[in-house]
Amino acid sequence: MSPVVEVFDPLTAAPAELAAWSAAHVTGRRELSGSAPEADELAERLGRGRAGRAWRWAGRMHGEGPILGTAELRRQPHDAGIGFLRLFVEASARRNGMGTLLRSEAAARARAEGMSRLQSTVPAGRAGEAFARTSPHLRTLLHLELQVQPFDDETLRHCRRLASTPRRGYRITHWVGRAPEPLLPSYGRVMDHLLDAPGSAFQEEPRRWGPQDVRAWELRMTEDGSRLLVGAVVDRTSDQVVAATVCTVTRGPVADQHDTAVLPAHRRRGLASRVKATQTLRVHENFPHVQAMVVTLNRENTAMLEVNRLLGYEKTAERLLVEDDLTSRG
Repeated sequence: MSPVVEVFDPLTAAPAELAAWSAAHVTGRRELSGSAPEADELAERLGRGRAGRAWRWAGRMHGEGPILGTAELRRQPHDAGIGFLRLFVEASARRNGMGTLLRSEAAARARAEGMSRLQSTVPAGRAGEAFARTSPHLRTLLHLELQVQPFDDETLRHCRRLASTPRRGYRITHWVGRAPEPLLPSYGRVMDHLLDAPGSAFQEEPRRWGPQDVRAWELRMTEDGSRLLVGAVVDRTSDQVVAATVCTVTRGPVADQHDTAVLPAHRRRGLASRVKATQTLRVHENFPHVQAMVVTLNRENTAMLEVNRLLGYEKTAERLLVEDDLTSRG
């Protein structure tokens, strides 16, 4: 029996189908990246058209069968010519061509929308890499580690020790949602240095981080219903942000750690470890349902790997960021 793939429109889907697609998608996201929104939360936002601009597909074993595979294509916010594909197939339906069909449909749509490259994350190892290599024009951009920081007593105790020993001349603050207006310009200047991390050029391109750019980014980070938390280090002399770390929280038990950046003149002073330790404590205090923090990190970023080791992060899996050249033929 050959699998069937169809366009999935959450605005017109029956409630049961919307729930099934959301459940399959959330299961896949948790398996690949360790975190995801709750399925009912995702379904609610999809049904209201509040989950951001994307193209979606559903895969079944036959026309009337349940949804066992999902694909979601979005443009990368830093480059409209690059698509990012999330593709998941439940274990019972793998190795029968469903994943290949889903990716083929997404690639065709990406080309039709003027995208020239298609990026995705796949598990490192034989099965994931073999699936990715079914495309002849694919290259591996980054080798990534999936790391988890459990909110157990030992980790929280260690974070408290770090947070209670601030560096002289600095203070740590945090906010939920929009950056405070007085800190907005200097926070943007810190975000300008995200590209300093090894391998970040494959995921980001040089762009402005002026006040309006930060506001647009804040909206993108929360369009799926996530809560945005930012921890910031402020120079007491200038009252400007000199380091920051970002995470998002859903109703699920795992929060996502995203970017951390420090201005060059303030590096090697322990600011990254302290602001991340404080961020962990803020998430634990403000969102008691969260049991862990997860991050995907380039394994060549040795400085951040060391910071994470100090904060109790443990490697749980390896992933590859791969890119397909959609302009090649043959």
